[in-house]
Amino acid sequence: MSTTTPGSVLIVDDDRDVREAMVDVVESAGRQAFSAFSGPDALRKLDGTEIPRPCIILLDWTMAPMDGGEFLTHLQARSDALQLPVVIMTASDRGVALDELGPPVVAVLRKPFEIDDLLTTLDRIDGQR
Repeated sequence: MSTTTPGSVLIVDDDRDVREAMVDVVESAGRQAFSAFSGPDALRKLDGTEIPRPCIILLDWTMAPMDGGEFLTHLQARSDALQLPVVIMTASDRGVALDELGPPVVAVLRKPFEIDDLLTTLDRIDGQR
């Protein structure tokens, strides 16, 4: 597995427009941004060499074919799960309680969220590492 790249973010969202907009926002803040169109795509990228190890995963909670909960189950089974903090992005209030999800989930951003809230969250997570 590759080493952690400070400032890098893997954005996992099945909506192309949202994914591309998030990449633009993250890159405009001086971070490396990588994207995955689904949970399985993100897991493949985490196992492969095409992207550096992300510091933070921005995860859309409601996706197909694998939703955020299923992705987390797969991620939590990995030996490096605690090295991959996850920020859940969701418009739903159901099943997305930070204290119930456990590691590696470190934050939940309720959609729609402000860009400043996203960037502050990323900075806070990087500062805790």
